[in-house]
Amino acid sequence: MLRKTAILFTLALLLTISTAYAQGITGGLKAGMNIANLHGDDVEGFGYESKMGFCAGGFITFKVANIVAIQPEVLYTQKGTKWEEVFMGGTWNINLNYLEIPVLFKVIMPIQGMIKPHLFVGPYFAYNLTAKVKTYYYGQSEEIDVDEETKDGDFGAVFGGGIDFGLPAGKIVFDARYSLGLTTIDEEGSDVKNNVFSFMLGYAF
Repeated sequence: MLRKTAILFTLALLLTISTAYAQGITGGLKAGMNIANLHGDDVEGFGYESKMGFCAGGFITFKVANIVAIQPEVLYTQKGTKWEEVFMGGTWNINLNYLEIPVLFKVIMPIQGMIKPHLFVGPYFAYNLTAKVKTYYYGQSEEIDVDEETKDGDFGAVFGGGIDFGLPAGKIVFDARYSLGLTTIDEEGSDVKNNVFSFMLGYAF
């Protein structure tokens, strides 16, 4: 499973970057961290806490007007949540790994100079690579596969902004975003959705 995931992710990244080179448009790589949790009617009251995760991938940017661009991305992103059982002293970590494809509509601020702030919004589509629950009790840990209880796909909306720092060759890119899951990830239909803040730093060629 891990080998297939790595191959799929690598091919998606190579396709993204090669498309950028072939058509003479901006492309790049980025990586950063997630602060992930779950939301929904069937999550409230459980005391879930945010958990840290990793995100990384590639992007291409099509500039369609002076201040408007479309930016598809291919990201590996870690989501989920954690829960601490006060009386028993145990913890639960729900670890969800996705291959995610956001399609962002960017508005670039018309500012002179090498620094270009921007805002973006758009949908994301994600495929669930792995879903596991890791528990810790009395110094012992156990990992449970919950792929069958988790939907293969996820859909939501992305909102955020960032800054591009121009360089003699290429540019450094930074963005902060909020990804709001709009569909339940529970196979049984319970109202449980992803909820993620992400901060990424990268380089555009």
